[in-house]
Amino acid sequence: MSKFMNSTLATAAALAALVTAVPTVSLAQQANGITNCDAPGGRQTTGAVIGGVLGALAGSQISDNERTLGAVAGGAAGAAAGSYIGCNQQRERAANASAGGAYRATSNLRIRSGPGTGYRQVGMLSAGQPFSATGSQGEWVQIAGGGWVNARYVAAN
Repeated sequence: MSKFMNSTLATAAALAALVTAVPTVSLAQQANGITNCDAPGGRQTTGAVIGGVLGALAGSQISDNERTLGAVAGGAAGAAAGSYIGCNQQRERAANASAGGAYRATSNLRIRSGPGTGYRQVGMLSAGQPFSATGSQGEWVQIAGGGWVNARYVAAN
């Protein structure tokens, strides 16, 4: 088989694995917290998608005779691992926020009067600017002194 066909089949298998793995991982997490993270943030979903694609590609390359099966198994394992790692990162961020942790903005951020884009802007944080968090809600972190910023653009100091 040509390299183009092998590459096409591997890509198709990776996508099939992702479509198969993400719902499977999601159902598993609802039962045990691996796919249904109890902390705010978007790292779990991103980790599952990246892990699923990389796992599917690796599985299809490792498996000589059964590339599709290797891609599906690798995708499922990768999605589960990525989901688990992402959820742990979300939990760590939430624990730091609830403990009044020290953070910094990873890009220029609008400070909102509430936890969402529908709230009015009350200030700005510059990229790299440190701040203290007093809590979190969903994907939003409450900063000391009032105001909220999106947790996706925040890193622990």
